[in-house]
Amino acid sequence: MFKLVRRREIVEGYRRELLRVWTPFLLLGLVALVATYLLFVEPPPPRQVTIATGQPTGRYHAFAEQYRAYLAGVGITVEIRETAGSAENVALLLDPASGVSLAFVQGGVMPPEASDRLSSLASVYREPLWVFHRGDGAHDRLTDLASMRLSIGPEGSGTREVVERLLADSGVTADAQAAAGAPFEGLPDQEAAEALLAGRIDAALFIVGPGSAQVQELLRAEGVHLMSLRRHESYVRRYPYLSSVPLSEGLLDLDRNIPPAPSTLLAPPAALVANATLHPALIPLLIEAARAAHAPGNLLDAPGEFPSTRFVEAPLHPEARRYQEEGPSFLRRVLPFWPASMVSRLKVMLLPLATVIFSIFKIAQPLYNWRISARIYRHYEILRRAQRELSRPVDPARRAELIATLRQLEDNLAALSVPLRATADLYQLYLHLGYVRRRLEGEQPSIPPPPAA
Repeated sequence: MFKLVRRREIVEGYRRELLRVWTPFLLLGLVALVATYLLFVEPPPPRQVTIATGQPTGRYHAFAEQYRAYLAGVGITVEIRETAGSAENVALLLDPASGVSLAFVQGGVMPPEASDRLSSLASVYREPLWVFHRGDGAHDRLTDLASMRLSIGPEGSGTREVVERLLADSGVTADAQAAAGAPFEGLPDQEAAEALLAGRIDAALFIVGPGSAQVQELLRAEGVHLMSLRRHESYVRRYPYLSSVPLSEGLLDLDRNIPPAPSTLLAPPAALVANATLHPALIPLLIEAARAAHAPGNLLDAPGEFPSTRFVEAPLHPEARRYQEEGPSFLRRVLPFWPASMVSRLKVMLLPLATVIFSIFKIAQPLYNWRISARIYRHYEILRRAQRELSRPVDPARRAELIATLRQLEDNLAALSVPLRATADLYQLYLHLGYVRRRLEGEQPSIPPPPAA
């Protein structure tokens, strides 16, 4: 006597085989994907960035406000950190605990050791060096300032960093000035302008834009002259971050003809500089914000000249170079920022995901087919037992029981769904069931008997 497996048990058995084969592979694939995500997928961009600027009345702060308004449109909050100037900005970028990831930095301020830890996104505009002096207007070299009472900007300011270097190259050093009884003064811009107008100092040097109130006041003052630097090309060759800025006659004020004669200034750039904490995905957005603010140009910068990859001191960030040379990525052109960022981060998982899926189907599917075929062949045990009983006399009641069992097995198998590759095995089982059943029913079989084993 043998026990017939019910239809429900057969179907559930195949489902168990399906789960038994596929579950380990799916779990392995899930573990592989999680590991890939943790090891290779960059964290999402932060929704806040902190930028160091300068005094709240300065141009850095004003442009940072424009950046803030632009980035707010894509859900990025900009925190503005007010500072004393570029030198402090660099110090904040180099301090891991400062929370600052981006800053405006004046050209010429970057210490050599900082270049390995910081990167430039772009230069954004020129900041001319204005040299105003009292007396006659014949001075045209920085060496002419020797022994004069000079204000070169407060300690820690970008102006002082640049001016001290240029003056030292021209032989006007702090020691020489002190020995001449005219030590450097470190007055803020407004105080320096007032001191120059009052005659308390002989010259004042500023690195500011042409719209500065101090520059506008001194350009119109009696007895104060703007120095046109005759050796500007030599400075530009020595310092790649500098550029020559020609001021044509009347450029700043046509009505009053200011300046009254063509002049040439030197100008370090203002640059956007970042440290390693700035997320690369934010760099295109920051350059877009800079383009919106600076691309229109001004009296000194041609439209579209900035932001630029020129005049930077720290190495250009690879993402900044790619963006400025190639423009927005394909994803950024067709998707808003946040969806594009998510797809860009997850695309590194495509190859591991494809590998896992290919491996699963390469291994799991044949294994599943084999196990399904094995379950089909198990039913041959019923056939073998029935065939053995045919080898000896069988009473009618037992014969009827065997026939009913085989018919029930045929009905059960008819409800079964198997993979395509196992269909041939299932059809063979049908044929052999019919062969044995017809023998039991006393019919002449039309196919050869199944193998004994």
